[in-house]
Amino acid sequence: MKMNRNWIEFLFYRGPSFVGTDTSFEDADYAVFGVPFDATSSFRPGSRFAPLSLRIMSEYLELPAERMIRICDLGDLHITASVDVMLRRVGEAVERIVEAGKIPVILGGEHTLTLGSVLRLGSIDGLVIFDAHLDMRSEFMDTRVNHTTWLRRLLEEGEIKPVILVGARTYAEEEFAAAYDMGVQLITSAEIFLDLRGAVKKLDALTSGLRNIYLSIDVDVLDPGYAPGVSNPEPGGIAPIHLYELVKLVAAKGLAALDIVEVNPLFDNGSAAACAVYAAYYAMLSSTTSSLASR
Repeated sequence: MKMNRNWIEFLFYRGPSFVGTDTSFEDADYAVFGVPFDATSSFRPGSRFAPLSLRIMSEYLELPAERMIRICDLGDLHITASVDVMLRRVGEAVERIVEAGKIPVILGGEHTLTLGSVLRLGSIDGLVIFDAHLDMRSEFMDTRVNHTTWLRRLLEEGEIKPVILVGARTYAEEEFAAAYDMGVQLITSAEIFLDLRGAVKKLDALTSGLRNIYLSIDVDVLDPGYAPGVSNPEPGGIAPIHLYELVKLVAAKGLAALDIVEVNPLFDNGSAAACAVYAAYYAMLSSTTSSLASR
């Protein structure tokens, strides 16, 4: 007996999926997948649970213009404790998604995953990172590849320009020196807090002419008062409205890929997850709206 798919969908809930999407991979513009990995965590493990937390939160938020964005949720990569395996799997997934003409959207997990995705993405116009930290250490906890070193490893492996880091407010002296030597452009959280209009103009100028941007959002860019559920909270961060407006500005120029990392549900009251979902959603909405307007 052949089952009627309509009654199956009517009776059963398969979720959660990101923003409750049921778009097929073939029809989607954005392909979402999760990376449940936090094996190099140096303070508060737990970001491996974030992909599920973000999906649950996304289904209960009132997001604007949902039908404008065609999203397919592919699920999560298989769990591993190996950095090398995780990076390889992330890279393979990104490569296949891009080959199919879709934009990858990655739900972390720890920030190390960005190393795997950028290296396999192909040509991009620039990398814009929202983060409280520089992640430019040479080595940390006796390893050279982890959530505090990934950006330095990336810049050592390939030339990516510009690299713009927004919201930074804490870093070791060696990181600041390395960032300067490797040409990383900084917009600090103090600049944003004290002169938002000036920070907007600076970011707009730094991204002028870019059309194919990798956008990486570490939710600890927000002040812990707004987003307590992150793995490495740092006081003095920006507000959610600052994040959303700056993300919209970048994404409207054109997205090559997007990741959202370091939400930690074990320490969250729901605020960090909600802010993360909104940031990712506004990025996709701005990129989609800009693309439609240019046609």
